[in-house]
Amino acid sequence: WKARVTALWPACAPLLDQIDDPDQLTFARYAHRTLRSPAERALVHIGDAWHSASPQLGQGANMALLDAWALAKGLADANGVDEGVRLGIKLRRRHVLTYQWLTALFTPVYQSDSRLLPLIRDRFVGPLSKFWPATSIQAAMVSGLVADPLGPLGLESALHMPAPESVAA
Repeated sequence: WKARVTALWPACAPLLDQIDDPDQLTFARYAHRTLRSPAERALVHIGDAWHSASPQLGQGANMALLDAWALAKGLADANGVDEGVRLGIKLRRRHVLTYQWLTALFTPVYQSDSRLLPLIRDRFVGPLSKFWPATSIQAAMVSGLVADPLGPLGLESALHMPAPESVAA
């Protein structure tokens, strides 16, 4: 398997050379879990601690940063800690649930022992994904912008911001 990986990505050879025994590897398992209530007394769960998912959409770090921003905004806008935590959670709930749904939908397509799903993905979905509107949909999904996560947080998407006119030197 190391030879096959090295053939695909030669730069990995030094990393792979360090592995002498399968016991040096850790099998990765992913789960889709969302805490109904991510807040407890003196504790607020953010990121994967609140909403873990498989990583094919690549949004783990982004989601955690948005959670932290929402919590800070909630605390700044509220009249107390409890109210601020509730507001922060409310600001994120729709986006979190949307990405939980999307990752649950796409996980079998990318991480499955099925023979049919990879065939459909590689022969049909892959080629079709190079054309509009699939390109726009994919860009929104992998950039984390599905379900407008930035608007409720008072942030603007770079996609909707006017281009800077000119920057003086």
